[in-house]
Amino acid sequence: MQQAQPTKHGESSASSSGGKTPSFFVYPEDIINEGLNACKKSVLGKFITDKSIHVSSIQSGLENIWGSPQGLHIQEIEGGILQFYISKNIDQERILLGNPWIFRNSWLIVKNWDRQTDPKTVDFTHVPVWIQLWGLPPHCKTKKMGESIGNLLGQVEAAEFYEYPGKKMIIKIKVAINVHDPIQTGILIGNHKDGTTWIDFRYEKLPQ
Repeated sequence: MQQAQPTKHGESSASSSGGKTPSFFVYPEDIINEGLNACKKSVLGKFITDKSIHVSSIQSGLENIWGSPQGLHIQEIEGGILQFYISKNIDQERILLGNPWIFRNSWLIVKNWDRQTDPKTVDFTHVPVWIQLWGLPPHCKTKKMGESIGNLLGQVEAAEFYEYPGKKMIIKIKVAINVHDPIQTGILIGNHKDGTTWIDFRYEKLPQ
């Protein structure tokens, strides 16, 4: 029996010679350009909540908090994962930069769409949050101290000095924390020369 062999145009030799329908189709890039261009300007997202999320009920609310991105269109993939299509790259970049978002008292984690990654395998269990470290002695206010404390909580993405209103200098860290872990309120630090000090964690973006 003659086997169907794909050709460079995606057709099989069997189909062109009157054989049975081929079981494999090699598609050329040009027939998916429209879909690729749309996906390149999209973001993936997932709400961290036990509540039911209906696409039709979140469109207007997201337009408000995202500054009315042009052409916003939402499609549900599966497993609670959503794909947000946007017309302009500048809106896409702003939405990704603001990750995570708080919507109806729940986290909305957004990720960049990647052609090589199956959306179902994207990690939505970790969320990057800024944490202010209050109570550090003056000589302990270093970026390395912030990074060291942050490493105890998750993957550290940044550590910065921040001048709080009132001219108070603090260290704040951006850490990818596990959304399923309890929120840690602080930590006791110290050594044999300084004794111990309690450090308060103040989260900048946290559902109530």
